[in-house]
Amino acid sequence: MKKWLSRKPEMVSDWLFLIVAGVAAYFLFDHLPDIWNGVGRVLDILSPFAGAIVLAYLLDMPTRFFAQKLFGGKRIPAMILSYAVAILAIVVLVSLVVPQLGASIRMFSTNLPAYADNLQGILDMLQDKFGLNLSIANEFLDDSSEMISRVLSALVSTMPTVANYAANAMGSVVTVFTAVAGSIYMLASKEKLLHSLRAALRAAVPPHVAKSVLGVFSMANKTFSGYIGGQMIDALLVGIETFVLMSILGLNFAPLISVLVGVTNIIPIFGPFIGAVPGTLILLFADPIQAVEFVILILVVQQIDGNFIAPRIVGDAIGLSGLWVLMAIILGGDLFGLPGMVIGVPLFGVLYALTRQLVAAGLTGRGIDAEGNPLPKDPPLPKNKN
Repeated sequence: MKKWLSRKPEMVSDWLFLIVAGVAAYFLFDHLPDIWNGVGRVLDILSPFAGAIVLAYLLDMPTRFFAQKLFGGKRIPAMILSYAVAILAIVVLVSLVVPQLGASIRMFSTNLPAYADNLQGILDMLQDKFGLNLSIANEFLDDSSEMISRVLSALVSTMPTVANYAANAMGSVVTVFTAVAGSIYMLASKEKLLHSLRAALRAAVPPHVAKSVLGVFSMANKTFSGYIGGQMIDALLVGIETFVLMSILGLNFAPLISVLVGVTNIIPIFGPFIGAVPGTLILLFADPIQAVEFVILILVVQQIDGNFIAPRIVGDAIGLSGLWVLMAIILGGDLFGLPGMVIGVPLFGVLYALTRQLVAAGLTGRGIDAEGNPLPKDPPLPKNKN
């Protein structure tokens, strides 16, 4: 390949190839926006299959567990059980969240004048005791009735937008159905699909390249499955723990808030705080004392989780220090939002492991260690006296 690229064009076919390649490159650059839009449309069409891949990957973890522990290695009954557990979990979450969300909205709309009076009393106390100038806040509360009317008119004006979202939701139902159906086929024929992909890779590239690529994918799969599976189990335990403690303390909206805390706990570092903010606001309107109790409860739960639960479940699945984890979350969130905050950490872990391997190979090739000292030479083999 290098020899072919370095030689000068001599034959007519060489010049013809260069002309065709130049015209093709000019065409590509001249129509780059159209090509990019076409690629985007193709990706939109294939998005259900991307969802199928993600769903199949997530459900493959419980499928392998159930197949090994319950069904003697048989994947089909384990796959059926995995889908049943996933559907049951979604139904339970919806049954917990929707009624509680409706109750919180009704309570908020009914008790809004009382909330305004309570807040007015707090502002008056702060102004009298500490001499704070809270005139702007007082004016805001005085206009609370006007604010409510504006909110209602805004809700009425957004009805066409809501209808549009409802129409899009019907399309999303089709996308979800396609993703679920595709994931079923992928899980059921996992071994055949992987065998075909490995065969195609080995046919396309030299054996040593195929071995390296398969090794990278194996390491990535181990990192992603270990981290994401551990995070989901940890989030479930944190949600249950939050629900139990809130129920013991008699706090309002325990199902809704515990689900929020559990789901957001999948996001490392920032997840607990993201989940605690809406729960605190909900309780703050209902009862400020309960909001304070909830904040203390969350601090206790996160201390228990960070020091005892998460290290045992997630372990050292990614091999990153706290600084690199923080950087991965920030970069992933900035590029891809909340999903990026979740997958950024294991992805960064894979890149970090590959970088360490490249650095180690480079040092070995130069015959030095990480400190720049020469590597010890292997002792000579003993000579055969016979």
